[in-house]
Amino acid sequence: MSAERSPGALTRRDALKAGAIASAALAAPVGAAVLGARTITVFDSRLPESLAFARSASGTQVDLASEHAMRFATLRSGSPQKARIEGLTRWSDFAPLRRELERQGWRIAAEARTGKRGQLFRWSMIHRNSSRG
Repeated sequence: MSAERSPGALTRRDALKAGAIASAALAAPVGAAVLGARTITVFDSRLPESLAFARSASGTQVDLASEHAMRFATLRSGSPQKARIEGLTRWSDFAPLRRELERQGWRIAAEARTGKRGQLFRWSMIHRNSSRG
């Protein structure tokens, strides 16, 4: 087996680490799916844990690796009000995203520090106008 790997490729070690975080992070998206809500997943493909989180989720996905170049145009353009937004990002991405989404009427449903040395934030947002069952 070659010691070389392509940029962005996951190693077995990365996958195992990410699996532990992703399994804990799945509870909220699975709960949202049961309730019938559409889910928008926000992740950063440059981070193995975040990428694993996104691969385990269904629905619309927003990769911050490409959104940075577009100045978060996808999220600034507005999101469906009857959706739920689930994210696993760095604080430096979460803080401005949260501010913009709150401006659009979204509110935090849950947030927690996670990942190696607590460098990632697992968060959920719901729209103030979303219907509740």
